[in-house]
Amino acid sequence: MGSRLMVFASSSSHIGGYSDRILVNLRLFIVTHSVVAFLLIASCAGATVLPTPTATPTSTPTPTPAAVIGFNAGSFPSADPDWTARLTRSLSPIPSTYSPVIFLDVKAALANTVIQQAFDLEVLGLLDTLQPGASTSVDSAVVAFSSDGNGLITVIQGALDVDGLLAAASGLGLVAPGQEPEEYRGYEVRSVDVFGISLGLASVDEFTLIIATGSSTGGATGLEQIRTALDSSDGLASGLLEDPGTFNLVNELPAGVRAVVLADCGNLTALFSPNALQGCTRAAISAEVAESGSGVINAILEYEDESQASAAIDSIDREGFQLDDLTIQKVAAVQEGSLLWLRLQADLEQVAMAFDILGLP
Repeated sequence: MGSRLMVFASSSSHIGGYSDRILVNLRLFIVTHSVVAFLLIASCAGATVLPTPTATPTSTPTPTPAAVIGFNAGSFPSADPDWTARLTRSLSPIPSTYSPVIFLDVKAALANTVIQQAFDLEVLGLLDTLQPGASTSVDSAVVAFSSDGNGLITVIQGALDVDGLLAAASGLGLVAPGQEPEEYRGYEVRSVDVFGISLGLASVDEFTLIIATGSSTGGATGLEQIRTALDSSDGLASGLLEDPGTFNLVNELPAGVRAVVLADCGNLTALFSPNALQGCTRAAISAEVAESGSGVINAILEYEDESQASAAIDSIDREGFQLDDLTIQKVAAVQEGSLLWLRLQADLEQVAMAFDILGLP
């Protein structure tokens, strides 16, 4: 990765708070959440039910005082090629105008009761619907919010029966019986109107289902959003990963059960002070569970230039973090040119809380 300037900081007291969040896309999200839930429950009705893993009793960990840790460039986590491939495949249909984008490693989440207890997996509308029958069908899921507040795209990766999903939708009255799909560049695209919200559904291949949400009364419809997503997937329209900076961040990001990709650093004001974000242009963040059972936030922030990344490290060292009740146990900061790498260790539930806020539009 080349030479890196290593700066280590112990945690400061958590200061400030995060309030007055404006939730754009809320109605779209609720409707899409409900439709995805209905469809997946119906499609998984015949799935083999697997026994729910039993949590292994663990002793309550002794709180670790804030400490400086001496990472070096070689010990900073490297990206996992398999995880990265799954992440980029899920992000390929997302247009460039969507942010934030939330990724959930469904298989990892459903295989670990500690993760289920700590993280609010409901943010993707999948926890209840995937327990336990669909755990054999779904690999990962992405929810992407349109930057203008007028759309939402959900990408589900796994061995899903799209025709079965549509049959289930017809049975629920969400799709008119006998409704024929529209053909778009060789893809079969279907449209649904639910509670005044326009939905479009399409299968990219046998492992990828896209559900796009739009407006029935103005702006892009779900059908139009689906066409854009398919164009992004095929490289015919500007996609999220077409941006070289975002592509590099995603490919360098360490693996985690949750990930958030931000086209700008606005959401990071929930965690960092404004001074630490001066000149920050984009970010990719993942949440992992450490062997000790604690949580870890891995973040890569890109700045306009090297001096701003360096100033951000100094700001974090001086001012700490913004989020109430977030007590970071250990911090490692690594600068590589205009990139700032952060590895923050904290209680797993606190890491989950931070991620819930970072992923909100």
